[in-house]
Amino acid sequence: MKNLPNILIVDDNEINLALLEAIISGTNVNLIKAYSAAEALMNVQGVELALAIIDVRMPVMDGLELARKLNQERTTVKVPIIFLTAVRNNENDEFEGYDSGAVDYLYKPISKRLLLSKINVFIDLYNHKQTIVKEAAKLQKTTNKLILANEALKRSEAKYRSYIESAPDGVFVTDEKGNYKEVNEAACRITGYTTEQHLKMSVSDLITDDFKEAGLADFIKLIETGKLNIEMPFKHKTGQKRWWTLEAVKLTESLFLGFTKDITNRKELEESLKSNQLELEMQNEEIKQANNLAEMVSTKYSQLYDFAPSGYFTLSNEKTIKELNYSGARILEKDRSLLKDSHFGLFISSNSLPKFNGFFQSIQNSKTRQTCDLVLKISDNQFKNVHIEGLFDENNEQFLLNVIDISDLKKIEKVLKESEEKYRTMLNASPDGIFLIDLNGIIKEVSDIGIELLSGNNKDEVVGKSFSIFVPSYEKKSINKIYETTINEGICQNIEMQIRKKNKSLFLGDISSTLIQDVDGTPVSFMIIIRDISFQKEIETRQFHADRMANLGKMASGIAHEINQPLNIISMVMDKILFDAAKTGNVEFEFLKNKSEKIFENITRISNIIDHVRIFSRSHENYISTAFDINTTIENACSMFTEQFKHLQINLSLVLDRQIPQIIGNSHKFEQVIINLLMNAKDAVIERVGRQNDFFELMIGIKTSWEDNFVITEVTDNGIGIDNESIHKVMLPFYTTKEEGKGTGLGLSICYQIIKEMNGTLDITSERFAGTIIKIKLDSKRNN
Repeated sequence: MKNLPNILIVDDNEINLALLEAIISGTNVNLIKAYSAAEALMNVQGVELALAIIDVRMPVMDGLELARKLNQERTTVKVPIIFLTAVRNNENDEFEGYDSGAVDYLYKPISKRLLLSKINVFIDLYNHKQTIVKEAAKLQKTTNKLILANEALKRSEAKYRSYIESAPDGVFVTDEKGNYKEVNEAACRITGYTTEQHLKMSVSDLITDDFKEAGLADFIKLIETGKLNIEMPFKHKTGQKRWWTLEAVKLTESLFLGFTKDITNRKELEESLKSNQLELEMQNEEIKQANNLAEMVSTKYSQLYDFAPSGYFTLSNEKTIKELNYSGARILEKDRSLLKDSHFGLFISSNSLPKFNGFFQSIQNSKTRQTCDLVLKISDNQFKNVHIEGLFDENNEQFLLNVIDISDLKKIEKVLKESEEKYRTMLNASPDGIFLIDLNGIIKEVSDIGIELLSGNNKDEVVGKSFSIFVPSYEKKSINKIYETTINEGICQNIEMQIRKKNKSLFLGDISSTLIQDVDGTPVSFMIIIRDISFQKEIETRQFHADRMANLGKMASGIAHEINQPLNIISMVMDKILFDAAKTGNVEFEFLKNKSEKIFENITRISNIIDHVRIFSRSHENYISTAFDINTTIENACSMFTEQFKHLQINLSLVLDRQIPQIIGNSHKFEQVIINLLMNAKDAVIERVGRQNDFFELMIGIKTSWEDNFVITEVTDNGIGIDNESIHKVMLPFYTTKEEGKGTGLGLSICYQIIKEMNGTLDITSERFAGTIIKIKLDSKRNN
């Protein structure tokens, strides 16, 4: 562990710290964590740090103060620091951060890919530093004869390293056949292949099949002219087709130097070029061989500098241009020779000039590498957005400046801003309330309708609050279940629950939730959509009751039959009593007792029918769901049709499994389902009789069973049936297959809604002129 680079991460938020640790865990480093500034200072005493990643906003001691204390006692080697913040600060705040030792700012939410690329740069810098230290020790052991050659080599290497440390692109060398001879780590990262794999390949192995012919022509052009600058597709190791820019020059008759940049994702405009570690094999050779080596390396590094795709400038303390490469001249769109000894400030817009002067002075004072964005003035009507990175040399005599054109990035940011404005317009145009809630349950964004739903006056009364304050205590499990389902499945739909407004009143909401993830698939927040369905529920309640009363009216003749039969029996018994009394002059007690019991039995039957009709006609919306026996409910419903079906010569068959368990729900509503289905079945068999001359026995059946913890109820008939075109519509409100005036079209729709409320299913199968089967499945283990 002690040979690995040490990286310190500090954040007072445990989740953020865990996220950072997860991102960095795949990197070959020694990770030091801290939940506060004080803990961080204690953990890194006597430890050399390759990098510190610090949250700006922390209690007691913030990230800026921690950065200053980390570097107070480190007089020679300062700790590079990346600040993390969720708030975009103004320039003065960022300058304060850079004065505290920051080399970069990253804004939350953090891009895993961007963070890892920056961490890898500092790891490479640290490893490079360690290598330099080791090589310096080796150099001390060489003979005095090599001192002059070594000094020349070190100067050349220092110039090359300055370029390598800031260049974001891949570098490689090939022979005249395109075979790789050298390749740096950045190029390996772009293609996905290792250095060893590259050295067994040629450039043609990476060219896509559709570009083979054009690629060969470009390579011939490179051999003939010595220069090449193209964009072309290539095959990544994963098989994915990607794009890169390729700039190449001829080094010798048999060697070619190339630079490449992955342009598949234009958002990543700054890729740090990784230096390939040159193995210095220092041997006691003759001075002439050492001089030749130094000259060759110096020439090679000079060419790397000149043809790098980033703009490189060397400025004096007076900000005049002493040296620049071809890319720097290309950015300024001027001839390279004409730019030398020009003042760099002439090419900076008037608005950006104070910022550049402060940037220059800050680096000169702090001796640290810093970055900023500027606007360059190319001509009176032409401007360019650039990202610059600057550093003074060890003697504070030359200012090294790396310039990258980010004009395309600025255009993309403008498009993103316009997209965000469109998103907000769409958000507020939705008829439902839309809430953006983070993983801790805090409301981050809300639509205008959402504010109105909660009776808020403005967004400040809702944003920043915990969504749980708008949820009654008895609904806490429901909202937690919504969060859990959304995390696991990505979506949760149509959950009904009570929502509390700011004025403490309640409304019934239909809630759907979608999980929002970042580009790496990491959950970021929930998008909650709330629709007020209080009025809809009130209408449904009225529909239920209206349908119940309509059914009661339709059953009136059947109820009359049910009451008429016991009345006839009572009448006949009374006639018998009066007849015997008139014939004999007296009535025996036993005879009178038996006949009286018969009368009271039928009176009780009439009373039960009337009570059942009275209960059926009531509204049961405030009924508390309880356990009930389906068989008993079915028998109660059938009792209202017994005499009517006999009169119509309909055979009603009941096959009820007496071992089935009880179901949780509203027994009165389930009874309404059975009555609706019996009435539909009755109408279906009667309609078939009217349309078909052949004789058939009119049959209606109800069967209950128990299968795989589900209680199943089947209602069957051999009536007219439903055609294929209508069977998918019959459960829609107000759709009916009956003649005009004979149906409301609400019966099956209400049945479907009642069974759905009980978390059950209702399926219909039918065949024309053969009959219909309606199957209801209810979960016997469901807890309400």
